[in-house]
Amino acid sequence: MFLFQSEAKSKEMGAIHTEREIAQQPDLWLQTYQNMVSERERIQTFLGTILNRHSHVKVILAGAGTSAFVGDTIQPYLQKVSGSNKLEFHSIPTTNIVSNPSEYLHADMPTIMISFARSGNSPESVASVEIGEKLVQDFYQVQITCNPDGYLAKKSTDQEKSLLLLMPKESNDQGFAMTSSFTCMMLSAMLLFQTDRLEQYESVIQHISRIGSHFLKNGTKRLATLAEKPFSNIVYLGSGSLLGLAHESSLKMLELVNGDIFTLYDSPLGFRHGPKTILNDKSLVVLMISNNVYTRKYDLDLLKEIYREKEICSAHVLAISDDFIEEVRENSDYYLYTELPEGSNDSLQGIEDAWLAFPFILYGQVFALHKSLQLGFQPDNPCPSGSVNRIVQGVTIHPYSS
Repeated sequence: MFLFQSEAKSKEMGAIHTEREIAQQPDLWLQTYQNMVSERERIQTFLGTILNRHSHVKVILAGAGTSAFVGDTIQPYLQKVSGSNKLEFHSIPTTNIVSNPSEYLHADMPTIMISFARSGNSPESVASVEIGEKLVQDFYQVQITCNPDGYLAKKSTDQEKSLLLLMPKESNDQGFAMTSSFTCMMLSAMLLFQTDRLEQYESVIQHISRIGSHFLKNGTKRLATLAEKPFSNIVYLGSGSLLGLAHESSLKMLELVNGDIFTLYDSPLGFRHGPKTILNDKSLVVLMISNNVYTRKYDLDLLKEIYREKEICSAHVLAISDDFIEEVRENSDYYLYTELPEGSNDSLQGIEDAWLAFPFILYGQVFALHKSLQLGFQPDNPCPSGSVNRIVQGVTIHPYSS
């Protein structure tokens, strides 16, 4: 499926990989779920051995860039649903672990490092694992990667201390910006600690897949039109899991427009504490509305505040929610909400914000793709100078001794 007229047109625009990798995600989510079902026994044996051996385990969700934002998005969810008081979840970028290992890795704390890696070859991903093996007495690894030929995949050979989970091969994005790799790794990690109840989530995954497919077939033109507006800065806001997703959405835009638009992310409550000064008549605020009834009160407060202050700062507001909310429509310039095909009997409502992240990131990816093209960039290679690369370069890993 192509968002533009044809495969030839997409190639001409330098968007063939990015476009395909965005469009394939609803199908890959279904495939990822089936992969986790088939891996259930191996996962349960691995985690069960660790939990039987230790009374308390630190779980580090680790990655760099977009891979780090996988952890940021799902950490609150995993801590809530893991069902074990033995597990303590932390989202820590590999870039922090490598530069400050003694602050995050402790010899006497049993640790599972879950490495999110599209290629598995990023210098910090490799170094984080190697430092963890050196510093932590009981160190376990889960490699969630899209590349079977990467360093991390090939290194994962110890069946007792490491677990390799390969994503669908199509998720090994060839475009500059991570898209399907992000969502497939996120879905795998959300299910990793719930393999005893995977069947409960099949309907949820089918639901988000249908929402995503319907949007990609029918809703992308609205974002193409919005991309024509001359915004000079875009702010992404979300609470809880949606804060991590706001960070990823912000980076997608920044990457695909090669830094030509300033982007920022924050929580709705945090935004008032200084960052709000950025707003002007060239600003777009993208506010993702939580499905949590309590959290949503704060989202709506800020939405109304920004909208009624248009005479002061003239900022534009794009609101995104799950179901249609009249109050949101009345207080936004642009409004997207999840929709299903006409006649669908899918009655699933009120899913947790971590699951909303899947359709919501599609909006962010498609918006960034159209904005990239509108500014004259080629999304598959928006930085032809090579100052920023698909796999980071120029990192020197210095030998570490405690």
